[in-house]
Amino acid sequence: MPGNFTLPRHRHFHAYATVVLAGSFEESGYAGRIRATAGDLLIHPVLDCHANQMVSDGLKLLRLNWPDTETVGELHRLNEIDDLARTAEKSVDDARLLLAEALRKRQASPTPGMKNDWPDLLAAELARNSSIELGAWAKGIGLARETVSRGFTAAYNVTPALFRAELRARAAWLQVTRGSACLCSIAAETGFADQAHMTRWILRLTGAPPAAWRRNLSV
Repeated sequence: MPGNFTLPRHRHFHAYATVVLAGSFEESGYAGRIRATAGDLLIHPVLDCHANQMVSDGLKLLRLNWPDTETVGELHRLNEIDDLARTAEKSVDDARLLLAEALRKRQASPTPGMKNDWPDLLAAELARNSSIELGAWAKGIGLARETVSRGFTAAYNVTPALFRAELRARAAWLQVTRGSACLCSIAAETGFADQAHMTRWILRLTGAPPAAWRRNLSV
């Protein structure tokens, strides 16, 4: 991929894993801001949303289908990527199995690629609890709410309020599609004002309302 290649915020309906074989790029999304370099593994869950900036020439990525994860994303450091690259040249299915085995055996280690400024701390807090009140959070770190909004938007290309709403809608959609709880209960549990509010956001996020997702699942 060329070094000047960029992608604005976009959403994926399917989970996948990305292994950086060469070069580096930056990504900002639900998992935080990441500068991924050769040897890094990024696991993106279903309905992940992020932006990408390619920051080096010669970027080579291996992308594999991956089982979904309950997290908002994962970042690992692989100890060895040569075997994985050689395996993928012959069979992507075997490469996926090899990668899963490496993670199972903990042949992956922490990576220094995660940024840790206050916008990233806020993103992590919102990923853990999408009901956080932004004004209270800003006050807690000694900043004005307006400052937090501008700084977060500059870092993530989205306002913290919209970031929070997307995470809340994603959490609700996961419950709608993976459980049998009534929609009004899911709306209350995930922090929406009411079921109609949740319906509007799930429709905006996925293109279909909760009731349609439930009908599709029953079929």
